[in-house]
Amino acid sequence: MLARLPTPIRPLGSIGESIFMKQDNLTGPIYGGNKIRKLDFLLGAALNEGQKSIITYGAVGSNHALATAVCCRQLGLRAISILAPQQTSPHVRKNILMQHAVGAELHLCTSYMEFPALTQQLSDRCLSEDGREPYIIPTGGTNVTGALGFVEAAFELSEQMEPDVIYLPMGTGGTLAGLLVGLKLAGLKTRVESVRVVDPSFRNATHIKNLCREICDKLGVDLEIGDGDIMIRDEFYGEDYGIPTPAGCEAVGTFQTQENVLLENTYTGKTAAALLHDLRDGRLDGQTVLYWNTLNSRDFSSEIKDLDPHTLPREFHAYFES
Repeated sequence: MLARLPTPIRPLGSIGESIFMKQDNLTGPIYGGNKIRKLDFLLGAALNEGQKSIITYGAVGSNHALATAVCCRQLGLRAISILAPQQTSPHVRKNILMQHAVGAELHLCTSYMEFPALTQQLSDRCLSEDGREPYIIPTGGTNVTGALGFVEAAFELSEQMEPDVIYLPMGTGGTLAGLLVGLKLAGLKTRVESVRVVDPSFRNATHIKNLCREICDKLGVDLEIGDGDIMIRDEFYGEDYGIPTPAGCEAVGTFQTQENVLLENTYTGKTAAALLHDLRDGRLDGQTVLYWNTLNSRDFSSEIKDLDPHTLPREFHAYFES
């Protein structure tokens, strides 16, 4: 529906021998990245249920919220984003403006604790206006339905190659959980090195294991994802979500200069830093490595070049003040 699959795999020969990249930055013709695989299932379910409005969540600069807004415009759905504060940056400002440009209704809370009350308020309004409650998509598109997109991705990979190891960001965990289940179902022995980009209290191995169990129940398969299958790398996280690290910034520069691959500092740069560290440390000697690029690389920034930030709701104006 939204995704254009399979996404290609390309060698990263300047980074190292037997290093490859899964180009999920190209999942869609208008917007790419890992969110599109999830939204294919989530928004497909919403359309099948006759929904008219979608509510989703994230930090102010959320790629997921932007991807949802872009896809809702494609499908004729109303997108409502409930957002929490985040340290400002050019990326954050660009994502806010892009959401506004594609018609998303934006709401800024002072913290995630305010999400439930505002969700109820907006749901009541949608019920009055649409005749039905909105379809709720959790942060990152991470639930059983969204994760099915990455069960499918594992089978797609099995038709392309069988790497020894995959390097992948771990945010809300849907991409990781779907891949873990899918890799086992597809018969691949690939391990996944997931690189933490969110606080441990928000997502940890227990959350991932529980989601894997829910996916298996949904699919009706008897499959065990154990503690040994869930490898979460904490050492590249840094101070907090969205705050760059020196190693991440270096990795972004290395991928740009050596392979002309664009990464960013919140997810993909920290993951690339883990890969480069392990490569230099000799941990990957003799192994076939796949870097899973989850960043959107489709550029439609021309839509915001003349957009006045003051047309945003007032609570967002502070993000554009110097």
